[in-house]
Amino acid sequence: TRNRPQFLQSAVASALSQTLAPLEVIVVDDGAGAAETLRGLSGIVTVLDNHQHGPVPARILGVTRCKADCIAFLDDDDWWTDRNYLETSAALFEDGADFCFGDGTLVFDDGRPDLAFAFDADVASLERDNTILISAVSYRRSLHAKLGRFDPALPFYWDWDWYLRVARSGARLAHLAEPVVAIRVHGQNMSGETLEAQRRANLDLLTAKHGLPPIPLKNHLSLAQEKT
Repeated sequence: TRNRPQFLQSAVASALSQTLAPLEVIVVDDGAGAAETLRGLSGIVTVLDNHQHGPVPARILGVTRCKADCIAFLDDDDWWTDRNYLETSAALFEDGADFCFGDGTLVFDDGRPDLAFAFDADVASLERDNTILISAVSYRRSLHAKLGRFDPALPFYWDWDWYLRVARSGARLAHLAEPVVAIRVHGQNMSGETLEAQRRANLDLLTAKHGLPPIPLKNHLSLAQEKT
């Protein structure tokens, strides 16, 4: 989270309302004030200070400090809409999955109608597009022992890089083909148009790292719009 207390409370509430209670809820604060915002949950939620080192170090810090066998991410401006999400994911892990991802709904702050985001994913598709929502991802923590940490050189596409590394490793991917998360679309999204030049440069680094041909610059909104 980073300086968005009005969003953070909804995100945490959706995690705490799951039918399968999370073993731990870790909030990594890349700004200031998260601990005060969540003061009433101090015995339930752990808040870590990332000292404004950025989004990828924040993820790494959270993963490093977690104790659970499986990790689920939730950005501060999103919220889980399916109260059974963690319980369903746990069943898939019990069945042998290494990495799970669900569908979502794009929710617009400007009042536009919601837009469904529903894609499958495998190695071939991930070499073309990032069709996975980070706030609908859960995976076995042991994947980090095999594949390493997230790449700080890819602040915009660290998640896509991670998905490619996981898929290419032969890990078993499981798709929850139902909406489990709401993704808030607003002016502060990192995939917004104001950051287009930085995103383009970072996408070029991603394609070079993975030996991929040039990929058109897209975001989850444009992918969902293409599908409609």
